[in-house]
Amino acid sequence: MLFDPLKPPFTHAPGAARPSRVLVRLFDIARSPLALPLLMAAFGFALRLHGLADKSLWFDEIVTLNRARLPLAQLITDALTHKHFPTYFLLVGPWATADADAWLLRLPSAVFGAACVFLVVRLAAELRGPFAGLVAGLLMALSPFEVQFAQEARAYTLVSCLVLVALAGLVRIAKEPAAAGLRPAEPAALRGAWAAYTFGTAGALLVQNVAMPWLLAANIAMAAIIRHAPRERGALSRNWIWSQGVILLVWLPALAMMWRANRGAALTGLEWVPKPTWESVWSAIAAVYLFRISDVVTFTLIPASLPGFGAIVVALALVGAWRLRAAPALLAAIGLAFVAMPVAMLLASAHQPVLVPRYLMWGTGPFFVLAGIGAAALPARSFALTGAIVGIGAAICLAPYYEAETKPRWNEAAAYLAANVHTQDVIVAQNEPVQYALVSYHARFRADANIPILAWDAHALPHALGERERVWVVYGRIGQGNLEPEEDFRRKWLAFGSPAQQKRFGSHILVMRFDNPAGGADGPRASASPR
Repeated sequence: MLFDPLKPPFTHAPGAARPSRVLVRLFDIARSPLALPLLMAAFGFALRLHGLADKSLWFDEIVTLNRARLPLAQLITDALTHKHFPTYFLLVGPWATADADAWLLRLPSAVFGAACVFLVVRLAAELRGPFAGLVAGLLMALSPFEVQFAQEARAYTLVSCLVLVALAGLVRIAKEPAAAGLRPAEPAALRGAWAAYTFGTAGALLVQNVAMPWLLAANIAMAAIIRHAPRERGALSRNWIWSQGVILLVWLPALAMMWRANRGAALTGLEWVPKPTWESVWSAIAAVYLFRISDVVTFTLIPASLPGFGAIVVALALVGAWRLRAAPALLAAIGLAFVAMPVAMLLASAHQPVLVPRYLMWGTGPFFVLAGIGAAALPARSFALTGAIVGIGAAICLAPYYEAETKPRWNEAAAYLAANVHTQDVIVAQNEPVQYALVSYHARFRADANIPILAWDAHALPHALGERERVWVVYGRIGQGNLEPEEDFRRKWLAFGSPAQQKRFGSHILVMRFDNPAGGADGPRASASPR
């Protein structure tokens, strides 16, 4: 036998040179349970840093920028009245610079995204070995959806990270119910597992309400854990009640503040979410779970670079779920963490459409854990081929994302306006959200602060244009929801004739320049009202 795994890794004959202490240390690190998770997290972090600032800030991210820069009291009030907890905005405040530095603003999301890779690898490896961790980590690191929202200045990767921390604690409780049932003061008690579950769940709930289905799923999973551990039933129930008490004690006051700030209105302000159809449901599922790339504001899928790869991932996840059938408590914990959010979104959509891809994000980690377990269930001789298929296939699916137009190109349009608009000109935005974005970008490009940026108003605009030399009209999509057709918007400006210049930026934005606006006797047509 050339290598005996039971012997120390470095042995030497008497008189032979001893191995370097550095080599011994490196070998020990490589054998550590943290080695693979750290390596995969570093790989995922590099993918998330690549092109981090290439895509424009869109409406939601500009809201993050402006809210995070508010004074503390205003920040909390503004967040709560828009049905957000202030937690994330307080966290990114130090990165919210006046010149809208997209790289810094998105950096926390990239860090949390890499942490999610670490947690997924660690969880899968703990359940079914290093190969399960490797496959789950490759899928998590290379998922176009995960990379996209790790390059988004919003709280979704933070919520995912916290839910994965909670799930790791719950899985540990399911694996060791006897130790989990001990009182915290006892030496063998699983204090870390209970702390991870409690901290992760409370933290996720205090960041976004999209974590609420996790609380329900975890309680159902815990019921399954208790059911399959009859000897520890009372002790587990006691510890679980204490944990839920801490979570509710922390979360319910914050929820009450949000409820009061919105006068009890829960599912309002979501008119922009499309009604669920087969097409919209497919678009969400394909983007979240099947390695497709979608536009963040229209949810439109771009053509698949490797058709069928998502089906391979689904097949692996199904095999993983089948393999866990012998451990129903673990299957309940991981399976419910995966299905809770899509089921909750579909049920809620019967009252108010809420099925949006990013709301499903915290369920991707458990899904990839199942896929990793499924891959590890294959014959060991196929591991090399399976790992290559998963890694290369996922990389092929991700590659087009970096060049795809997944966000409107407002940085290009704003830079163009900053370079070409004169002091005596005026900029007219299609609506108030577009005006909101242009004002933010105006400061970033240090454009002349005396140049007015107006929102379309059929009655006020003719007077506002006054003796301006030129009017720059900006049409485009900045956020989600229905968009006024371009032809309808153009009709409002027929009094000015044909634009002297027009330029498109990607598929979402059009900028038109009209010279001598005072020459249009009636100004913009008031008969066409904006939507």
